[in-house]
Amino acid sequence: MNLEWSQYWIGLFADNNEELMTLYADKFEFEDVNLGVHIIDDLAALQAFHSNFIVEDPSQSYNRFEVFEYVGDKRLGSFQWTWETKHAGDFLGVAAAGKTTKTRGVTVMAWDENGKITLERSIWDAVPVLRQLGAIA
Repeated sequence: MNLEWSQYWIGLFADNNEELMTLYADKFEFEDVNLGVHIIDDLAALQAFHSNFIVEDPSQSYNRFEVFEYVGDKRLGSFQWTWETKHAGDFLGVAAAGKTTKTRGVTVMAWDENGKITLERSIWDAVPVLRQLGAIA
């Protein structure tokens, strides 16, 4: 895939969970390293996880993702991204409602011969988020 496709994929997080799920193969592995979430071949569980990014009231919260680098080819790649969010409630057990945080992360992704995601593994920097929320110095 490429930078444009990666931005399309990440852009679906906040408002089009149904379309996002169409990008995954029947057989896939998903992992959010920071949150300890590991899902194998369970689209319903993946959709439930991604529903956490859906914004019900944009005046109260938002999620903005931007991919700024892609390295790889059409079958295996990694991309760096930023995530800015205005929190509607607690985050990682820390009071966050109304606060805005920004961090960056990396996703490694693989696709099958039909262009469907077979592997998604993301890790992101939680330290800036916790610092911005005042949980750490």
